[in-house]
Amino acid sequence: MVTREYPPFIVGGVGRHTYYLSKYLKKKGIDVKVISFGDPRLNNEDILFVKPNSSIISRESTNIAEDIKIPFDIMRLTGFIKTLLKNDRFDIVHVQEPYVGGLINYEYKVTTIHDTSFGEIKGYLKYFESESLKRTIFYITMGYAMEFSSIATSKIIINPSPDVVWEMVNVYKVSLEKIRLIPNGVEEPSTNEPDKNSARQMIGVSEDNFIIFTTAQHVARKRIETLIMASKILKEKKFKNFTVLIGGKGPLTEYFKKLVFDLDVHDVVRFIGWISDDKLPLYYKAADVFVITSEYEAGPLTMLEAGIRGVPLIVSNVSSGFMMIARDGIDCLKYRLGDFNDLAEKILLLANDDRLRRRLSRGAREFASLFKWDRIAEKTINVYKEVLAG
Repeated sequence: MVTREYPPFIVGGVGRHTYYLSKYLKKKGIDVKVISFGDPRLNNEDILFVKPNSSIISRESTNIAEDIKIPFDIMRLTGFIKTLLKNDRFDIVHVQEPYVGGLINYEYKVTTIHDTSFGEIKGYLKYFESESLKRTIFYITMGYAMEFSSIATSKIIINPSPDVVWEMVNVYKVSLEKIRLIPNGVEEPSTNEPDKNSARQMIGVSEDNFIIFTTAQHVARKRIETLIMASKILKEKKFKNFTVLIGGKGPLTEYFKKLVFDLDVHDVVRFIGWISDDKLPLYYKAADVFVITSEYEAGPLTMLEAGIRGVPLIVSNVSSGFMMIARDGIDCLKYRLGDFNDLAEKILLLANDDRLRRRLSRGAREFASLFKWDRIAEKTINVYKEVLAG
């Protein structure tokens, strides 16, 4: 399994997807060795880290001196994996991120393309600032090149959502016969997780506050500014005792923080930063609602993780990922993408209707339960068998 990031060097959904998929493949008797960037001192029999010399596992603003080393890191990783493949026999090479695995040639290679350069560029073009421009240039040049290389060198491409399948077929001109649709998964919560009030005490929020929570990488397609602007509307409508918790970091973090002060909502919006896996359940348990503002998603793990815990969901009404197939008013509430007034109205509706909250809590849990990791691992094993059978 080849990925760009992996615990504890993890800041995004692909690394977490790789972690859980590997865990459940092992439960089903599959030997898995993961190769990723990270600290080699933490190597063990299941994971081999290659020390990065560039900004390749950074999600915050970086300098050009670090960025120009990224291609050299990718070549180093490719060389490391080629040596590994010569010395050991593996049935399957499964690349979880084409940007680092596109140059790997192996007879039985599978690549999961979670989201695409095409989708990323559409989001970044909405922000005219240096970091967005730099990332747009990356996706236009290196991003597309590595994706097409991954497609050419893989027997099967796995996509986690129908809209990414559409992009593969219509933008990248991949034959539909080469694509398999396998969504992201979710793990059942631990029975040791605290109750709501205890979770709030542990993360330092008031028991009587209405907690609105989101966490995501701070990039263009996540549209986090929509929630920040909705908080301004809530404040103007005198919505009492509410707090917006925003997890994650990224190239747009400083932009979002400035927006919070410009809108004078710094008293109701808190930035949490990256939340470790052991702390993340506390925020889900403490929340009254989990919000996803994205315009483009392959299938957000956070939506399943919040839902499996019975947290009511409010999501943008996009034809993307889980948001596309979740039922409005049953599994979640949907608001018009980018419409912060509509988002604020949906939050108020949920806050003022106990029956609706209970119904959406139940619907979110039932929806997430359709995507448990053991089922996803089984579907992935079937793809491996298909590749090995030729």
